[in-house]
Amino acid sequence: MSELGLSPLTLTIVIATVAVTIVSFRSRALYKRLLFSVNDVLGERTEWWRIATCSLVHADYMHLAFNMFSLFMFGRWFEHIIGSWRFGLLYLLGAVAGSFASLIVHRNAPSYRAVGASGAVCAVIAASTVLMPDLPMMFLFLPIPLPAWIMGSLFVFYSTYVSGKGYDSIGHEAHLGGTFSGIGMMIAFYPALALENYYAIAAMLAAGAAAWMLRRR
Repeated sequence: MSELGLSPLTLTIVIATVAVTIVSFRSRALYKRLLFSVNDVLGERTEWWRIATCSLVHADYMHLAFNMFSLFMFGRWFEHIIGSWRFGLLYLLGAVAGSFASLIVHRNAPSYRAVGASGAVCAVIAASTVLMPDLPMMFLFLPIPLPAWIMGSLFVFYSTYVSGKGYDSIGHEAHLGGTFSGIGMMIAFYPALALENYYAIAAMLAAGAAAWMLRRR
């Protein structure tokens, strides 16, 4: 059986996200209805469902392509390893955790808005790092393969350091929320294996702590 046959949920999520995002580009009403908005979540409307639906829409085609390509590359084999129901829960909680992290950081900025599946995708990548810390990975702008736990630690350090500083339009806090959600879920699902790969988890947590201390100085 092909990898796609073993990862039906990944394929379904990719197709659904691409479809909804493309439709939202033509319908601003739908786009505004699904995006994450601090004012709409914490204001009088209390539209809490936005913390999940924002993962279905994206800022532009490049944003959509990057997230769905990353999801497809990891999900097509990782879903088979942990099972579809675990993968679905991982993806959903990653999206929710990412939005909650954004909500905490930007709670005093009612105009803050965000879209994208980055938090959910980060949860998938972090989870795969916990189970297979020596898996070769590389950043697009740094085409040098490194063990997943090192790449994860660098990612967590950078995301923690720049989160909330407004250097760019990237939701770094959502990335962190999804990342730590993925780590936590793998510890819950596979405690023995997570304990065996403790160094990867410890390295990513230490990277986040180090970046936080540097920010405080």
